[in-house]
Amino acid sequence: MRYGVTTLPFITPDTIALNNDGVVTGGIVNPDGSISLGKWSKGVLVNLGAPPGLPTGFNRVRPFGINDSDAIVGAIYTSAGELPSRAFVHRDGSYTVLPLVHPTDLGGAAIGINRRGEVVGFDRTSNHNTRGWLWSDGAYSSLPVSGTNTVAVGINSSGTIVGYRRVSFIRRLLTGQFRRSGEMGYVLSHGTTRCFNGPVHAINALGVAAGASSSRAYLLRIRLKGAATATVFEDGTATSILSVPSAAYGINSSGDVIGSYRAGSGSRAFIWDAKSGAFDITPAGYRTAVAAAINNRGEILGYGETASGALQDFLLTPDPNGELTPQAVSSLAP
Repeated sequence: MRYGVTTLPFITPDTIALNNDGVVTGGIVNPDGSISLGKWSKGVLVNLGAPPGLPTGFNRVRPFGINDSDAIVGAIYTSAGELPSRAFVHRDGSYTVLPLVHPTDLGGAAIGINRRGEVVGFDRTSNHNTRGWLWSDGAYSSLPVSGTNTVAVGINSSGTIVGYRRVSFIRRLLTGQFRRSGEMGYVLSHGTTRCFNGPVHAINALGVAAGASSSRAYLLRIRLKGAATATVFEDGTATSILSVPSAAYGINSSGDVIGSYRAGSGSRAFIWDAKSGAFDITPAGYRTAVAAAINNRGEILGYGETASGALQDFLLTPDPNGELTPQAVSSLAP
């Protein structure tokens, strides 16, 4: 399979999303420096503006998810940074700004949306922890996921939710107490939560999820730590799909998985399937690249740093005459 490469006109390369119709959403810079919501399809870019009615200063829109009805979710920030923030849904040409879960919360972000319009995301609490949630039928539902910090990042058409959480490992020694926080992933389906040793970033319609995992063992003063590798999670089982440091960020209904792997001091984009293995799909002219999403048509959304140092989004489209020829990851020099 070869790919055609299309560069995209968005300013925030790490906050982009792709749906199954090939529609991409991202941020657009306006002349006054504010960032609006943009929607791109077949070479046409539409400026969707920003949520109205917010206090002065909320002028930076960052989308994180889009469903097949072109409903877009994300957050709007001020120029001060990540806080304060407000979650939003853009559907049928209009915005809905979601309320904070609790009035004392510092901010919120909507990350994923399924075809039924159910939204997942998180709020930042007054003590700066994160708390994952489900927004459905105009109301929040808390998630039965333990941890001091929880985030929900994806939800499929069956309502299965994926995300990650931070937990603390405590060990008492003669000299006192040792505490270490670790990032764990979860898959929440019909009230049952399965936890994994590493973040879960995406899930397909069949309930197969993708992310990263690492093996850790603790014995008295000895800690053995393995590097995280791209992983597929299915029926409670975690299967590593690459042997090099890596992470998976997207999976489609055919089971094709995309993400990035470490190469030297940078990262490169990959695609993997169970039959053929892993292939490098970094476009020519990029120093580093990450594949961020894949749809059911096999189109891949990514971003990276070009040879000139510019940050750039790209869309890879399956094309027998395309300029990008994938190379087997196992055949590349370290």
